[in-house]
Amino acid sequence: MDESTRPASGKTGQVTSFELLYQRLEKIPPLTIAVSAPEDETILAALADATARGWIMPFLVGERENLELLLTRLELDPDTFTIEDTQSGLTAERAVQLVRSGDAHLLMKGKTPTAELLKAVLNRESGLLRSVDRAPEGEDSTSPASRILSHVAAVESPSYPRLMLFTDGGVNIEQPLPVLRDMLHNALDLSWALNTPVPNVAALALVENVTEKLPETRLARTLAQEADQGRFGRCVVEGPLALDVALSIDSADKKSIPSKIAGSTDIFLGPNITATNFMVKALMSLGGARGGGVVLGATAPIVLLIRSDSPDTRLNSITLALATVLHYSQHPDFGNSRQTSLKLN
Repeated sequence: MDESTRPASGKTGQVTSFELLYQRLEKIPPLTIAVSAPEDETILAALADATARGWIMPFLVGERENLELLLTRLELDPDTFTIEDTQSGLTAERAVQLVRSGDAHLLMKGKTPTAELLKAVLNRESGLLRSVDRAPEGEDSTSPASRILSHVAAVESPSYPRLMLFTDGGVNIEQPLPVLRDMLHNALDLSWALNTPVPNVAALALVENVTEKLPETRLARTLAQEADQGRFGRCVVEGPLALDVALSIDSADKKSIPSKIAGSTDIFLGPNITATNFMVKALMSLGGARGGGVVLGATAPIVLLIRSDSPDTRLNSITLALATVLHYSQHPDFGNSRQTSLKLN
């Protein structure tokens, strides 16, 4: 399904491709992004591309001398970037501080180790934890007082008519029910940010019936029941659901599975971190798909890139974070209330 046959955004303006997201970002003012230790050619190239498109104003948090030398070698104009001169080892804390103060809208990982960046994000005194009131959801005092972070990958496949959001294939190794709830909340934030009015969610498992031999089937059924009770807001959750049914109404019919979301699933809640990671990598490596990803759950989105990411994936990841910032600005309860109010026509 090429772009000429992919359904355009409908009356609701749902973003069904990265190209549509690119077009929407042309209508907003540039947002500030704090990048921790960006002394990497591929990262600076992605930032330069996004800056040239008018999407971002980057804060490069690192050692000025090294950054200026690298920018010159790459033939990038240093005046395009704001360099926040910070010694090695302190860049994560400084980048987080810029976001916390409202000077930057979102956070991006450069060469800083992921563990070091997330440690700064999760600092209870100076980080970007998003406090939540668990009482209305009926959770006990053992539930975390802040939203759990999770990774959401967005994949655009030539064989599927909308963006597919997969979670969580990158952050949470253990995924018990409280974590799954927050994973779903975070994925819904991104889906709503992409103007999906009522996201369809498939809680994936090997089979569609609940069996104690597959604990994820029981968890999937619980999430579906809680969604029916209104716990997650505007969405339709079905589970347990096999992947083929989530992707195809024909598969649902052949298996006699009654499903309202078959063939139109927006969010794919994987049964574990490994399966979700494999699904995304298979689509990206063999399925001719485009993709990007973002970590959500903090007061601002976090772009976590790996060295093997293509330039297209890096740019797509930045756009997903920008879309989420816009959503947070329109719904202050979701994110950083200190951020500037923005509008998208």
